[in-house]
Amino acid sequence: MTHRLASPYPPLAAAALAAVLVVAGCGGAEPEDARPRPEGPRLEQQFFDYRLIETEAGERKWVLDADEMRKYTGRDEVELTAVTMDFFRDGAHFSLLTSDSGQANLITHDVHTWGNVVVVTDDGRRLETEELFYGNTTRLITNEVFNRFTRGGDVLTGIGLEATPDLEYIEIKADLQADVGDDTDTRGERP
Repeated sequence: MTHRLASPYPPLAAAALAAVLVVAGCGGAEPEDARPRPEGPRLEQQFFDYRLIETEAGERKWVLDADEMRKYTGRDEVELTAVTMDFFRDGAHFSLLTSDSGQANLITHDVHTWGNVVVVTDDGRRLETEELFYGNTTRLITNEVFNRFTRGGDVLTGIGLEATPDLEYIEIKADLQADVGDDTDTRGERP
């Protein structure tokens, strides 16, 4: 005895449904190999709590930390978020750089930071700017934007900068303005 299952759809409706499913399945989809690939670099690696340490003869020169690091194909630079960079001399810490974002070149170890960049030395000198470049070979920080340097009651502002990360040497390139605080005690002096 042969049993035949009855279709809940009339024969014409079943044929129309089958045609719709075949057309929808084809939908112009191309095989994955034939799809055009997006142009440009693609995300290759992503790390959180990233650290890069620069040493010379076994001694730390600087330590860079970032909340997030992204490496893209074909690029020597990695993109960084929430950057801190500690500088050392003879094993002792002397200054800290912080910024919102940055890039570090994995070949040259040059670092570019931007967004609320602040360098503070352990003895209280402070540099505030929007962008800084650190040259790993020259060991200088540079930029071509507005800078504000504070040491005690003295404030220097201007455009463009070349300095050492310890802020012992600092040169403002243009539009230099200086507000020198008066730290002398005039008590006991006669007019």
